[in-house]
Amino acid sequence: MKRKIILASGSKSRKKLIKSLGFNFETEKSNYNEDMREKLPMHKLAQKIALGKAQAVAQKHKNAIIIGADTFGIIDRKLIGQAKTPIEAKKALKLISGRKHKLITGIAIVDTQNNKIISDYDISEVWIKRLSQKEIDCYVKTGEPLFKAPAYTIEGLGSVFVEKIRGNDTAIIGLPMNKIYNHLIKLGVNILEKPYYNNHS
Repeated sequence: MKRKIILASGSKSRKKLIKSLGFNFETEKSNYNEDMREKLPMHKLAQKIALGKAQAVAQKHKNAIIIGADTFGIIDRKLIGQAKTPIEAKKALKLISGRKHKLITGIAIVDTQNNKIISDYDISEVWIKRLSQKEIDCYVKTGEPLFKAPAYTIEGLGSVFVEKIRGNDTAIIGLPMNKIYNHLIKLGVNILEKPYYNNHS
């Protein structure tokens, strides 16, 4: 029997990734209020926020599997969250310019029928070329860095600044599909089968 799978996210990047892979997941934006100030290890913070997002949506569904995710950058042991203004975006881009930073993605999967919760995380590394002020200004004017962590997207225009990555491509976009696939298998759901996957010939 088909289980409803809901991605608890309003992220365009995550939605685009799911669609490009051919998965029939529903999406629902979570109203969870993120608190990035909590004093937790970075991976624990990412997992907690991901779980909060998933649980906020799970309350509305009695028989579904809800996937929550949260991604942010880390450099010099400092957290880089979403750039909410052009000024914040420019500041973040200057910080990562010419350097390596880490991306942490926390995930949480909530099975509302069986009251099961699975939590995990992924860490990747990204090297950004040295950016001139003109490059930063031009990129920020496109609007792409806004509401992205940390102020760029590897699957968009920001890809022209990426010199090297070490890690999982989908995790860098914000949804480590390899781990999500394996955890869903544990819950008895194979997303490579119909009706979860629609690209079979």
